[in-house]
Amino acid sequence: MITLLGLVVALVVLAAMLFVPIMRRFLGLIVRLAIFLAAVAVAAAGITMILNNETIFERPGFGQRVVRFVTMNSAAASTTGSGSVTCQMENQPQPAPTPAESVAHKRVEKKAAGSEPQMTRNRLPVVAPAPLDDVFPELIRRGFPGIPRQKLFQLSQDTINSLGGWKIVKLHPGNFTIDCIYTSRVFKFEDDVRITIDPSGEIEACSRSGLARPDATSMLRYFPGDLGANIGHIKEFYEAIEPKMDEVYKEQQEKENAKKPQH
Repeated sequence: MITLLGLVVALVVLAAMLFVPIMRRFLGLIVRLAIFLAAVAVAAAGITMILNNETIFERPGFGQRVVRFVTMNSAAASTTGSGSVTCQMENQPQPAPTPAESVAHKRVEKKAAGSEPQMTRNRLPVVAPAPLDDVFPELIRRGFPGIPRQKLFQLSQDTINSLGGWKIVKLHPGNFTIDCIYTSRVFKFEDDVRITIDPSGEIEACSRSGLARPDATSMLRYFPGDLGANIGHIKEFYEAIEPKMDEVYKEQQEKENAKKPQH
């Protein structure tokens, strides 16, 4: 009975919208407004992704990228490139780790012991490669074995200083960590970025939207996504530092060749 009544009411409203001139114009106005707002949203999202050098058409695919860009506001590089790895503050409450997680995090926890609260990767248990539909190439952590840690630390600073919109706010020489702020060119949003040099020569990169800070007051903080901004920051840093590392390896090779006896 209720379903039938609802159907009758819906038909009456639809008929009024179609056949009553005033209601028809009102319906047309609503439809045009909805189309306009949708177009503006799509254009804004597209411009934002272009500025961040990101796209929704690369691996792992259209669907996965769209979902991530509108539901997550941080990103972190990892060995698997998993899009599920997030960037949080260490001093926030975290669930107790499982035995598998404890083993996977042993090296990181040892490095962080005794240091000040910092932004870092909220790692998932490293027990298997990430599923193919969760691998973001931009988030695969880069490693540069054979280059001294201090050299990597200095080259990372040089790279950040060469990038537009990036600013170093604090250096932590004790654990080879760099805190940065990225300011967007158009809307002037600020995002937090942390770069850490591991003893193994791997460079960790972690980025979090400024709107996700605990003290954020903007209404935009209720939007859960970042439209690819944080992945874009990590991608930009890695793409900028890799040529510098190639030069270092080239210099090392030339020195090795110079030491070889000449025939």
